[in-house]
Amino acid sequence: MLIEFEFENYKSFKNRTFFSMEATKIDDLKEHLIDNQYLKTSAIIGANGSGKSNLIRAFLKFSSIVKNSIDIEKQKKYPHEPFKLDIRTNDKPTFFRVLFLKENIFFEYLFEIEKNGNILREELYQKEIGKNKKYLFKRKKQNIIYNKRSFKEAKGLEEKTRENALFLAVVNQFNGKTATKVYDFITQELLVITDMDCNDDLELIAKTLLKDEKIKNKTVEILSKLDFSIKDIEIKKEELPISILEQIKNDDNIPKDIKDKILSDGIEIIKTKHYLFENDKIKGFADFNLFEESEGTKKLIFLLPILINAIEKNNILIIDELDNSLHTLLIKKLIDWFAKNSGKSQFIFTTHNLNILDKPEILRRDEIWFVSKNQKYEYSELYSLIEFNVRKDKNILKGLLKGEFGAVPIIENLGN
Repeated sequence: MLIEFEFENYKSFKNRTFFSMEATKIDDLKEHLIDNQYLKTSAIIGANGSGKSNLIRAFLKFSSIVKNSIDIEKQKKYPHEPFKLDIRTNDKPTFFRVLFLKENIFFEYLFEIEKNGNILREELYQKEIGKNKKYLFKRKKQNIIYNKRSFKEAKGLEEKTRENALFLAVVNQFNGKTATKVYDFITQELLVITDMDCNDDLELIAKTLLKDEKIKNKTVEILSKLDFSIKDIEIKKEELPISILEQIKNDDNIPKDIKDKILSDGIEIIKTKHYLFENDKIKGFADFNLFEESEGTKKLIFLLPILINAIEKNNILIIDELDNSLHTLLIKKLIDWFAKNSGKSQFIFTTHNLNILDKPEILRRDEIWFVSKNQKYEYSELYSLIEFNVRKDKNILKGLLKGEFGAVPIIENLGN
């Protein structure tokens, strides 16, 4: 369960930026809470170009650095992405920190990574419920000290840690039990989707999940309740024509493992089934290829299996531009459905759809975050609605449109 995420000097975010899934003491929508302490959902709202997408990319950047840390070739090509509009920040390191709860233990992990990809600082702490916080290891450049009582798994691995590799990733590689818990949370339990357009990566994830009969049936059930006419979904294998197979065989841009799979097994496609009628009577089913469905339908067929899987596995799903191609009423229903069905899973998303703010039964006040861009220096700032001490009955949408919370575009007269 994610509790806090913090970062500095990444893309449009110049300063230390703090995001929290810890609930405040307000009495809004108790079903949106985990253990009466933590939030199930958070919506991030802001104008075009304010930096909302960069906040989501910060989660992905953090996870990718940890995941790729022991890959020597990838670390050689580490792309430094600082705030570019201040001479002082171009060469400064980027900072990341996460606080999360797993198996009743709080873990806090942070690192600073330099422009060349070397690790400047890295620290890991844990706190068991009812006990004091203790360090597991601390690192400044290549000076690494570890807790010999609580983190024995790190013994002898200091010398095996390159200056551009995270110590956490090294200990995980050597099967350290605690390090693996932290590594897996960051690289597997945080699912970040920065592009909700119907792309190949999303389709691959959806096809994999839809092979699970339980997830597929739940997806079809929800589609039906959302007023879609799809009666079933199938993953079908299709053989390709010889001419296409030859093109694939000779295409050096396709990774070898994917090419070999296509050449041996063909391709898998998603098909939807609709009722086929004759004289107003159901006579069977008509199959549709996915490209024949609307963009909104395709998006839901990709999104719903991922949401269902996140709920089942208590994962954290982080999505940029949830509202793209989806109706306001659908988004409201999805938020409500997730909150009521989620156990300890979490759903964080950005949106331009301000209509989710028009009624207090959609989101808690502490689930609403804003991103604004500083008008003079052009850096992004993240802040919570709860900082404004608004009343429960206040119309948040009207207040936002009046400019009371920032996070709306400042538009001048465009002239003739």
